[in-house]
Parts: sequence; C-alpha cells; structure tokens
Amino acid sequence: MRQLFLCSLVLGYVLMSSCKKELSASGSPGVITIQFTSVAGIAPLTLNTTYTNTAGEQFNVTAFKYYISDIRLYGQNGSFQDVPGIYHLVDASDINSQSISFPNSVDSLIAFSYLIGIDSALNVNQSGSGDLAPSKGMWWSDSAGYIMARLEGTSPASTGPANTFEYNIGGFSGPYNALRIVTLTLPGTPVTLNPVADSVYISIDADVDAWFAGPHSLPISNSDTCLSPGLLASEYADNYARMFTIRNVQVK
Repeated sequence: MRQLFLCSLVLGYVLMSSCKKELSASGSPGVITIQFTSVAGIAPLTLNTTYTNTAGEQFNVTAFKYYISDIRLYGQNGSFQDVPGIYHLVDASDINSQSISFPNSVDSLIAFSYLIGIDSALNVNQSGSGDLAPSKGMWWSDSAGYIMARLEGTSPASTGPANTFEYNIGGFSGPYNALRIVTLTLPGTPVTLNPVADSVYISIDADVDAWFAGPHSLPISNSDTCLSPGLLASEYADNYARMFTIRNVQVK
C-alpha cells in the first residue's frame, strides 16, 4: 500500500514540479510541528457541549483521545524519512497534548503518514512511561494491549445508562486489527526545505463526526458501546481513520 502511494506521489510531483516554490531559510533551528484541533463537523469541539452528527443525533463528548505514532515524511523523487520514538497521546481535554514537534530532517515535503494507535511490539510488552503509562487510561491488559482511540459522551440516541456512549477501540493483531495508517498530502506546491533552518507548522482538524459515518454507518442509536477488539471496533477504526484533514501549512 505504501509503495502504491509512493508511486502516486512521484507522479504528482513530476506534474507539479514546474511550479515548485522555493522557500528561504529563517536562520532558526528547523522543526516540524503537527497541531491537532478537535472539531465536530465544521465547529470547534468543546467538551460537554451539544452537537448533531450526520445521522441527525444530538451528542456531547466527555472524552476524546487517540495515539499518534510511526510518523513518516514523504519527500521529492520518492524519498521518505521515518521519525523514530514518537508515541503521542492527543487528548481533547489537555491543550498541551494537541501538538507534536520534532527536528526537521528533510529537504522536501510532499506528504506524511502516521499510525493511529500503538504498534504490536509495544502492545505485547507494556512497560511504558509518559504517554504510554497505564495512568493515562489507555491500557487494557497484556492480552488486549492499548486502546488506540477513545470517544465517550452522552446522547439522547443512546440506550445506555444515563444515555452514555463509550467507544474504546483496540486490537493489534488478527482479522480485526484496529491499527490504521493515515496518509495526508500537503495542499498546493511541494515544499522545498532547508532541514537545519526551515520550520514547518501543519494544522490538522480531527472531526469526531467521522466516527459515526464513513465506510460504515455507525449511529449511536445502533451501538452505544464498543469496549473490546472485534469486528465493530475494526469498523470504528475504518471510520475514524478518515477524520483528519489538513487545514493549513506554514513554513517559517
């Protein structure tokens, strides 16, 4: 899948290379920052505030968390660069968790990808600290591993206790593996960079409404609970893998 995508990137670059814009260095150490903003449709997401999903159901969110890991940067001429050691928990209730920064090590950037969740090696050998610590509330057990993404709240459409809904999505192996790779292409012209001087700021919207519709129709009225790996968890993962959209890219 990555190879097919990489071929598409190279073709896209060839078509756009004639209008490529050169970006000058700022003189400061180069970093890449990815900023995640939670939204519900077109509205910024505020916890404990009522929204309406694409199924016409009112809902509010009390918890929204997901892991970002295995970042890969795609450059010109089919090149790519992996960014090691990032296992980051984005938490809608913690503004300090909503961005990831790392040194810029590339001279061009066309697209990037990341894993939603934690790879299988860490799932079977849990000894994490920081964002991987069990105290973060995203660790199930030695057999089930990590919760990859979590969405909880209330809705009149839910038949659960106190109209709650609770989706804790996990599963790192087998036919219902919930790990998903997201690939996002930068809008406009491919970016040429000075890796020791240019900083890139990428703003991404993460739309909770995508959990309920996409490849699978999953209204709250049909399912208000998913707390274990399986087919339903895999379908939620298919949906939320499409919740990310690049809103803005800046190079300084």
